[in-house]
Amino acid sequence: MAASDPNRGIRLAELRLGGLAATSRSYHVDFRNDDRDSWRPLSVIAGPSQTGKTSVIDFVRYCLGDNEHPQHPEVLVAVRSALLEANLAGTPATIERAATGPAAKFVSVWQAPFDRLHNSSEQRLPIEPTSDPRGLSQFILAACGLDNIELPTSPKKSESTTQMLSIRDLFRVMWLPNERLDSKNLLFEHSNFVVRQKLQQTIDVMFDVHDADGNDLASRLKVAADAAREADRAASSLRAIVQEEHPLGSLVLDTDRERAKMEAQTISAQFAQLDSDYTTRGDGITELRQRLASAQTAARDAAVRVRNRESLVERLAALRGQYADDKKKLTFLKEAERLFDPLRVSVCPACLSQLEASPVIVNGACSLCGHELPGEGGAHASHSAEAEHAHVDGDAGATNQGATAVLEAELKATNRRLDELNDYWNRLYEDLTALRSAQEKADRAVVAASTAVDRVVNTPAPYLAVRDDLARRHANAQLREQEAAAGLRLWERVRQAEEVAERLAGQAARLRAERSATVARPDRAAVVRQLSARFGEILAAIGYPKLSEPRLDDRLTPYVRGLPYTSASSGGLVLISLAWYLTLWEVSYETGARAPGLLIIDSPQKNLGHGAHPDDPDFADTRLVENFYRHVKEWLAGPGAGAQLVVVDNSPPELVAPDIVVRYSRNHAVPPYGLIDDATD
Repeated sequence: MAASDPNRGIRLAELRLGGLAATSRSYHVDFRNDDRDSWRPLSVIAGPSQTGKTSVIDFVRYCLGDNEHPQHPEVLVAVRSALLEANLAGTPATIERAATGPAAKFVSVWQAPFDRLHNSSEQRLPIEPTSDPRGLSQFILAACGLDNIELPTSPKKSESTTQMLSIRDLFRVMWLPNERLDSKNLLFEHSNFVVRQKLQQTIDVMFDVHDADGNDLASRLKVAADAAREADRAASSLRAIVQEEHPLGSLVLDTDRERAKMEAQTISAQFAQLDSDYTTRGDGITELRQRLASAQTAARDAAVRVRNRESLVERLAALRGQYADDKKKLTFLKEAERLFDPLRVSVCPACLSQLEASPVIVNGACSLCGHELPGEGGAHASHSAEAEHAHVDGDAGATNQGATAVLEAELKATNRRLDELNDYWNRLYEDLTALRSAQEKADRAVVAASTAVDRVVNTPAPYLAVRDDLARRHANAQLREQEAAAGLRLWERVRQAEEVAERLAGQAARLRAERSATVARPDRAAVVRQLSARFGEILAAIGYPKLSEPRLDDRLTPYVRGLPYTSASSGGLVLISLAWYLTLWEVSYETGARAPGLLIIDSPQKNLGHGAHPDDPDFADTRLVENFYRHVKEWLAGPGAGAQLVVVDNSPPELVAPDIVVRYSRNHAVPPYGLIDDATD
């Protein structure tokens, strides 16, 4: 086992009992130092009987998961709920549980002390069943490293049903009530067999020497892993639902809520001003008209933008048509150029016979058709015609090829310009659609503002119309604030669910690491020997009269003077019971066992000192009580530093006067009278 861990377990800081609304009272017991920076190692609750000392402990157990709360009449009348601030595995936590009527089935838990609850989120944990991995019992046991532990109901059988260890099982080793101090049923020998067996199993689990440890650890790991997976699925499902309903997230919702809240506050201020000053009516009408003018201006601007864009689209549409016509013409010219050669005639157009020679101009007349050409005739004309024909015939191919290249280049350029124009026109048309939508929205705003102005103008009392408009806006703002707050609450539930999933996943990871660890478990016989030796040391430190042969057997049954503890007198039973509980408390803390580190004792002076039985003079010495307190103070200041002891005592000795956290008087003139300090009748 590891060395003592001052952060493991449970440490009490403060108990508060919330009063009913009719009285508006609260009652508290503080287990912290005077400077309130840490809990006290030793806390003594003092006072005579019937003052509520034991009720303090009962409420502590109730907050930690017990199944009933104090039923005293003055408590039922005055107390509505119990709140306990405690350190769980070194982390401050506040637990609240309703204390009216039957025992509450749920508790509220905050991972924060009392003074910082507003900065922490609330978790709702069920009380029953105690085996629920997400319940309060396992939540508290996790602070001690005892969560999700299955205890076999028949340990000697290889296959046995199991029961989950609960916080109520742990109460039997961390709380010593008054009635068990002088009882001959210290180990529940005469109680239900299951109760006695679970006490032994709880102690064995604390010291890691319980039977079927491997199977138990595997079972715990399976339970923890299943719970972690289920919690993760629940958190994921909840997040998906909330994400669909409020996709903007908590940050945006928080901003929207604050904005709506400020708007509602502003409108409320306008309400006050409107009601206090009659001239506000005119200001309200002016504001409405200004809103109408602003809406009309926005509508006109939107209409101008739409008209400008429509005009541009129309002009570009005409230009697109022109480019399309140019494209058609160029395409036609290209096809005509291919079909009809304008520079060379090689076939007779009348008979379609192939000409032996190309047509020429001879003596001013065409050799093909005989038509006389105007101009100079004769040989010169014939010579000129022949020369021109030769020139045309020589350059016809080159000219035809050059014209075709120019035509194709122009056609490509026209196609490119038309494509660019079409793309630009499409973008303009999309913008035009958005502008028309904006214009429609602006027109609707004008209609709404105009309706509001008409209602004011046509109403005999404009003041009422303005107030109605403010009320409408105020209601809208409040509605938006409520919707945002509802969304934030849903996202907070998502965060809490994810925290639970993360906590359960951490528990499963811890169990996996524990299962894979190769450190050998302590030998049970060695643990029993250590407990037996400490039992004798404590009895000697307290000053047990005629002490001899103190020991604990294998079942941890105490023996003194060679006899079982049941043979002791009433005073001896008290000292043996105190020593037995102190032994478990001290050794478990020093060895780093999985234990709460907290011990609560009620009435350690029972049958001792002045309260000793007349037939038991050996235990009438008041120094026995002083020795008990001196021993625990020395141990808490030494190897037990970090542990906590809470004692309920009618008249504690002067030795522990600095450790008394509250002293009830049961005297009207000396407050506090009792736990319910105003119940003095």
